[in-house]
Amino acid sequence: MMKNKSTLAKLLAEEDIFVVHKQMETAYFNSKSRELGLPIWKDEDMTKNIYDLLIGHEIGHALWTPLSMLEEARVRGINGSFVNILEDVRVEKFAVQKYPGFVGVFKRGYTDLVKRDFFGTSKKPVDSFGLIDRINLFYKSGDTSIWFSDAERPWVEKVGKTETPDDVLDLAEELYKFMDENPESKGENFDDDMPIDGSGVSDKMGEDGSSPSNTDDDDDESGDASGNGADGNDDDTDESGDASGNGADGNDDDDLETDKTDGEDKSSSEEGGKNSTGKGGPPTAETDTASNKAMDELRDKTAEDRIYANIPKVDLDKIIVNNKTLLDEFKTFYLGRSSVEGSLYWDKTLEEVETLKNESKKTVAYMVKEFEMKKSADAYARASTSKTGSLDMDKLHTYKYNEDLFKKVTTLPGATNHGMVMVLDWSGSMGANLKGTLSQLYNLIWFCRRTAIPFEVFAFSDQYGKADRLNVANADKRTLPNFKAGDLVITDFKLLNFFSSNLTVSDEMDMMHILWMYACCYSGYRDHQKDGYPYNVPTNLYLGGTPLNDTIIAMMGLLPKFKADTGVQKVNTIFLTDGASHGLTGIYDYRLDTNTGEHTEIVKSIPSSYAREKLILSDRMMNKTYEIGDVITNDLLVILKNQVPGMNIVGFFIAGTGRSGRVDKQILYGLLPNEDRNTIMEKVKFLNKNKYLALNQLGYDEYYILPGGNALKTENETLDDELIGAGKAKLKSAFTKMSKGKLASRQLLNKFVSMVA
Repeated sequence: MMKNKSTLAKLLAEEDIFVVHKQMETAYFNSKSRELGLPIWKDEDMTKNIYDLLIGHEIGHALWTPLSMLEEARVRGINGSFVNILEDVRVEKFAVQKYPGFVGVFKRGYTDLVKRDFFGTSKKPVDSFGLIDRINLFYKSGDTSIWFSDAERPWVEKVGKTETPDDVLDLAEELYKFMDENPESKGENFDDDMPIDGSGVSDKMGEDGSSPSNTDDDDDESGDASGNGADGNDDDTDESGDASGNGADGNDDDDLETDKTDGEDKSSSEEGGKNSTGKGGPPTAETDTASNKAMDELRDKTAEDRIYANIPKVDLDKIIVNNKTLLDEFKTFYLGRSSVEGSLYWDKTLEEVETLKNESKKTVAYMVKEFEMKKSADAYARASTSKTGSLDMDKLHTYKYNEDLFKKVTTLPGATNHGMVMVLDWSGSMGANLKGTLSQLYNLIWFCRRTAIPFEVFAFSDQYGKADRLNVANADKRTLPNFKAGDLVITDFKLLNFFSSNLTVSDEMDMMHILWMYACCYSGYRDHQKDGYPYNVPTNLYLGGTPLNDTIIAMMGLLPKFKADTGVQKVNTIFLTDGASHGLTGIYDYRLDTNTGEHTEIVKSIPSSYAREKLILSDRMMNKTYEIGDVITNDLLVILKNQVPGMNIVGFFIAGTGRSGRVDKQILYGLLPNEDRNTIMEKVKFLNKNKYLALNQLGYDEYYILPGGNALKTENETLDDELIGAGKAKLKSAFTKMSKGKLASRQLLNKFVSMVA
């Protein structure tokens, strides 16, 4: 319930307000982070009516209670409880005027609270309370039968007419003085002869909007000034109102009511230390105290605490390194090596890429043909036939025995335009599998070229430009750009845009050659005499960590842009990795210096799965919150998919090791912890034979385990010369085997074609 109601709060505020629930004593509003904090309440005690009331009340404080109000009350020595109660009336009056639906919300909520004796009214008659308490109950409960003396009625009217914070402070000060000088208004003695028929409430108060409505159907009310509860929840008020009022720093202990002012304390001292209502003591607000206690009892003090963070808006211009920049940089580097160290390595690696392309042409062409056939078959299956209003003249002669004489038209549904965005893992463990990965990738690129599918290929790296980037370890001592309080910090990675459908054919081949030379440095033994000595690799292209989570967050801004720029209807996003993501940096926040009143930027750590804290991520763009499980990557993918409707997310996990690339059963035990040994062994056998294994994984539409090493490389074998003159059956068998091998070895292309066709 709390998660759903937070959305309501943001909508009502019409501001960038983030609602959180934490282990805290009181509600607060932090103006710096725009954070509205509420305690974690017991589900069994928290009704929908009360929850709606508390949210509406806190929204009122967030919008209309200034941050300076608490400090001014302290300086002037004004009783905090008096300020609480009067400010509640004011902000709830504005709330029902701005949102008429709050009339019913407040009435239903306060009705529930009164039934629970939230204000401590069950032990003595309401009319025996002091004036400030009766005013509180009058505006919160809407009970027009509450008695007020002739001298008190003007004060009740004044409370409903406050417009500004200064009005509230002045009136609180004056009202306290009036009660202190008029002991009969303190409610010490209850007179049995006091009227209880409500005659003490003037009709005029209801006419000018200063009193609660006494109608039964508050949902139909537009909301007068007092509105049925034109004041917020007292219990929440004490905590939240005050906290809201002073919560500029997010200090949830700074409550207008809790921090008793000098005016109250001095009075208590002068009257013999009494702190209870009565003619011999200072004026006090019993209902305010009771509601605070009741609110505290609503808190779930045993609940798991929550850490909140927002999905940040990533500056793509600072994250993405475009392919032109990369080409210029890498060409300079590799051409320099070629001139110094000789061109043999350069020539040989270029020859290898050209050979791969030529040998893949027929296979790619076959896949293109299969793709077009699948599209056509699917379109035909979805075709619809309908009658027109025109006669079919060829059928006219059959009118005596045929009623169907009209022409028909077959409608083929429009084909969906697909786009592809592929994200490569550029971590250190990928080195041994880079050549195989690139051969798979190149086939996929050539296919997209042949079918005019727009595409982008990125590699995520935490090494590119590392020396020039922010030192995250000292982030609390530096200025973090473009982050808001509560945002996840994204600072330590880049997206290398290696390929794009906008690249020229020439530049594309250059990039393929450069990356191939790079991959050959990690591919194991080469005949240096024959193939040349591998060049050193550019520093900015070093393999490093696995900032997959950071990348997924960046994709939340990148993919909608890709979709808009290309005009595609459906985006297919492919993630290829060989391991889990490393941790996120932390959560951006401020630390308040209580001495100077200044805020210092800090980065808070993200709770681990072992901590007694839940991580709650807020997607402000979609106005949704997500409770994060043990694997944050999967939850981030769910958020990503919700942001880009209709998108396919496919994951490829390279699990094999060594030259053979066989997948060890322990890998599958980790991925499938609930499967028995026999099932695991069957899946291992299937994977090593078919070069893939499909699994169900949260966040992915399709998820495949791939072998590594040589098993990842694409096959381009041709028929052996020894088959010359062989029989028809043998040739057919050899050809079929060869064709299946070529297709089976191109798993990325295979699965992509199946997905988009």
